[in-house]
Amino acid sequence: MDMLKKVKNMVIEGKVLDDQGAWVLLSERMATEKTIIDRLSGGKVLCEGRWIPVRQARDACGKDGVPPPQETRSLGKRRAPKGV
Repeated sequence: MDMLKKVKNMVIEGKVLDDQGAWVLLSERMATEKTIIDRLSGGKVLCEGRWIPVRQARDACGKDGVPPPQETRSLGKRRAPKGV
């Protein structure tokens, strides 16, 4: 089966890709995202695999802080993909 047909069948079955690139049901992904949004709106952030209050995470970073991930460093310089 070619890749395009495989992807089309997965979408028809109601599946989407998760953060790790695995196919999961859309309902499962929506539940995961709701949990994440609820925790963020509750003032917690994910730090080393644990959800902790923002203040605690900020204190854990120390005076120098933690540099942003590489993929967020030059957002202003990125171009939109062609065809968008």
